[in-house]
This record gives sequence, structure tokens and C-alpha cells, in this order.
Amino acid sequence: MSRQVEIRRAESDDDFAGYAEVWNAITPQEPITVAETKRRLQRQPWRLYLVAVEDGRIVGCGYAGRSDGVGRAFLAIRVLHEWRRQGIGTALYARCRPHATQLRAPTISGRIAENDPDSLRWAAGRGFVEVGRDVELVRELGDEAPGVPLDGIEIKELATTDHDSVYAVAVECWPDMATPEPMPAPPYDDWAQEELRGPVVFGALDGERLVGYAALVTRPASPEVLEHGFTAVVRGHRGRGIATALKRTQLAWAAERGYRELVTYTQEGNETMRAINEKLGYRARPAWILVRREAV
Repeated sequence: MSRQVEIRRAESDDDFAGYAEVWNAITPQEPITVAETKRRLQRQPWRLYLVAVEDGRIVGCGYAGRSDGVGRAFLAIRVLHEWRRQGIGTALYARCRPHATQLRAPTISGRIAENDPDSLRWAAGRGFVEVGRDVELVRELGDEAPGVPLDGIEIKELATTDHDSVYAVAVECWPDMATPEPMPAPPYDDWAQEELRGPVVFGALDGERLVGYAALVTRPASPEVLEHGFTAVVRGHRGRGIATALKRTQLAWAAERGYRELVTYTQEGNETMRAINEKLGYRARPAWILVRREAV
């Protein structure tokens, strides 16, 4: 690595602005903002954000923190293309990896775009192996009609007073996701910060019982785009079209309010949800490859 490159923790507004610039250049599918990044750090101070600086310009960034999966840390390394193959990514990784040990995580995970073969080779050279894939899908919005009502099921917008019931559905359904290992729902506060940070949550009710929900969450860097949160239906009510009805309601709601598109992710192996998304007109983008290695 060039001696002119400095690796340091992001602390100033300029650091976070450079961090976001590099991240968004390499990962335009998931843009971030300075405000959102600093909010996450304030709420979870164990997060580590690093920047690589050459001649006053931030040319790379690194992140290390806890993963949603139990016993895992998550790492992300980004280096601008013209500064690659100079050891900057390796230097960022060398600073991020020990942080996983400090978080007492025995394994480290990451996500790499399927269409980024250089990064895949780089990760493989450091002991990371593929353990799964997330399929990213996008749906451009037009004139969207709400779905046909379901017999005995009411789809409606939920209020703040419903959040405990929504979380109970999440706790039941989260472990059923098609992940390499069962993943329990995160603690309520962490779940709420991510799942309830958007403009609306829809619920499916069988009488007075909440049997499913679907949230839309904002993308601060792309205000015209919304992202699907978790779409959940309790086990005893699956196969009745409830997930499709929830998503049709979301499409109509978002189109009516002028949003341009919706983005969702489906784990490879979750054929039921992939079929629903394809039926509703979502088109696939390159997948995210999930990689993992032991922390030490």
C-alpha cells in the first residue's frame, strides 16, 4: 500500500461524507446518507466506520459491526476502482477484522454483488466462502390497482398501538426465512428501528387477530424509492394469498403517493416469495452473494 494512504476511524462530517461517497459509488443499489449513518452509529456505538485517505481524498471505506445473525459480525470493504490493487482493501480489512473479535463473534459475514468478480476473488483469497444468496428485485410503479379482497381477511394500515402485535408475528416468522441457519427475530428496539422507520405498515387481520404484516421503509438517499421490509404471515394462514394481498396493497399505496419504484430482497431458496414477486411484476437484479469465514 502507498505510504500516503492513511486508514482512520470516521469521526468528522467530512469523514462520513467521504465514506458515503465511496459507498454509493461502489454500491449504488443501496445508497446511504451521512445523516442515516451517523444515526445508526449514535444508536449502536459498537459500529466501526473506517476511511482510507490519500492526499486528502477518501478513496476507500470499511465497516464492522454486529450481524443480524446470532454469533456473527458483519464486514464491508469498499475501494474506488482506480485505487484498487494497491493494498488499501487489505489494510481496511486488517483494521476491521479484529473488531469482530472484540464483539465476541466467532464468524464474520459479508455481502458481495454477484457482478463484482474482483471483490469475490479478493474475499475468497481471505478465506471467505459462499453460504447463500439474496436475490434483489425491483418493481417500477405505474397505475396500480388494489388486490381482490380475501374471504375473511381484512388488509388495513396499522397504527403505533399495533406494534406489539406486529412484533409477535415477526418473532414467529423470522426463523422461517430461508437463511443458512435459522435466524431469530432481533430484539424489539433493533427490529423497530429498522422495520418501522418507513411511512406505513399494513396488517392482515382474521377477525381481531393479526395474522400477517408488511412494512415499507424509506431509503434516505433515494426518496422516490421505497424498500419492502419483512413480509410475514403466520404459519397457520399461509397458502391463502395473504402475502400477495399485502404486497398489492403496498404497490397501490406507493403509486398513489408518487413513488417511482419498490425494491425487495428474497433469499435464494424462498421459492414461494420469489413466485409471488415474479407474479407481481418484480424483475431481478444481480444477486448478493453471502460469504462467511471464522473470525480468527
